[in-house]
Amino acid sequence: MKNTLDLKLTGVAHGGEALGKADGRTIFVAYALPGERVRVELTEVHKRWARARLLDVLEPSPNRIAPACPHFGPEGCGGCQWQHIARDAQTDYKARILRDQLQRLGGLKKPRILPTRATDEPWRYRSQMVFYPAGEVLGLRKTGSYDVLPIDACPILHPDLEALFQDFNVAWDGLRSVDLAVSRSTGEKLAALRTRGDESPMIEVDFPVSIALERSDGSVEPLVGEPWYFETIAGRTYRFSAGARRPFNIPATAILIETVGELLGVGPGYAVMDVYAGQGLFTLALAERVSLVIGVEENPYAIEDAAFSCGHLDNVVLHEGPPAKVLRKLKDPIDLAVVTPPETGLGHRVAQNLARLGTRRLAYVAHNPATLARDIEQMRAANYRFVEAVAVDIAPQTYYFTTVAIFAR
Repeated sequence: MKNTLDLKLTGVAHGGEALGKADGRTIFVAYALPGERVRVELTEVHKRWARARLLDVLEPSPNRIAPACPHFGPEGCGGCQWQHIARDAQTDYKARILRDQLQRLGGLKKPRILPTRATDEPWRYRSQMVFYPAGEVLGLRKTGSYDVLPIDACPILHPDLEALFQDFNVAWDGLRSVDLAVSRSTGEKLAALRTRGDESPMIEVDFPVSIALERSDGSVEPLVGEPWYFETIAGRTYRFSAGARRPFNIPATAILIETVGELLGVGPGYAVMDVYAGQGLFTLALAERVSLVIGVEENPYAIEDAAFSCGHLDNVVLHEGPPAKVLRKLKDPIDLAVVTPPETGLGHRVAQNLARLGTRRLAYVAHNPATLARDIEQMRAANYRFVEAVAVDIAPQTYYFTTVAIFAR
C-alpha cells in the first residue's frame, strides 16, 4: 500500500475523524470532512484499517469553514476537533455517529434517531475547564498528546471563565492541573487544584475565588473559601462541589434535562429512580413533576450536593453507594428510571434489578455513545427494547455529545 494516496471521504467516525476506503482498509483522517477528496499520508497501518495525516484538501466540502482559534489544528490544542466544520453539519455528524455506534456496536438494524438538539451558543459556552502547567503558565494538552500548549485565549470559554483563567494563569513546580469553574448565574468562582504528592500549596489571592485541593484518593481539602458554588439551570438552583463532575455547558445542560423529562414521559403519580444521580441534575428537575424520586450515587461530594439542592423537597430519597450494590437491596416498586453510567457501563445486573423493581421505561444518558451501544446487550437481557435516541450537542466545536436513549419493556 502506498504511503501517500488520494482518497474520497464518505463518512465520519466516533472520535471526529472522516473516513474513506482504500485497498480494502478503512482510512481515518482527522481535520477532514465527509464528501471531500483529500491527499493523505499514512501514519498507522493495520490489517483492516489505517490512520492518515491530512496533506491537502483537493475538493473541499461546502461544510468546511475557517477555524476561529489560532491554536486549532493537528499541531495545536487538542480541545476542539471540529472548528473547521459548519455548525449545522456538526450536529448532523453527531446524529450520524450515534446511529453508526448503535448499529455496529449495539446490533440495532434501523435505530430511530431524532434530530440533534443544540443551543444557539456554539462559542463562549464553557464555564468549567481543566488546565495544565506549561512552564510558568497554564495551557491545554496538544492533539493526541500529554504535552501542554500555552494559550492566551480560547473562543469556547465563557467570558467569565476566560477572565478567571487570565487571573489564575500561573503554574509552579508540583502543580498537575487546575480545574477552573464559574457560575453563570451568581458569578462565583472555584479553582480545584491537583498537585504532585497531594502537597497543599500556600496560596494568597487578591480577588474573590474559592480554592480547593483534590487529592489522589478523591478527597477534597478546602484551601480558600467553601469548595463549591451555586448555579441556576432552567430555573433550578444546584450546588456543585470540587471532587465531583460538574456541567460545563449550562444552556445545553438545560436542554438535556428537558429532553430526559420529555422522552421519559414523566407525570404525576410516578415513582422514578435516578441511578448514577451525580449532583441531582435529573433528581431535582424530575421531583417537580412526579410523586417520588429515588437517587443513587456513589461519589460522596456529588450526593452531598444533591442532598443540599433537594433539601427543600419531601419526595426525594437519596442512597449513597455503588449503584449495582444499592439496587440489589431495594424492594419498593418504581415506574421509570434514568441511568447516567460512567464510561465503564451500567454495572453488574443494574438493568435486571431495575426490571425487577418494575421499571417499564428507562432513559439511558450516555456521555459516550460506545458505552451505550455496548450496554444494549444488558438491556436486552433484562427484556428492554430500544425505542429511540437523540444526541444533545453538549460540546460544540468538538465531536463530543451526550445521548439520551429510551428503552421500554
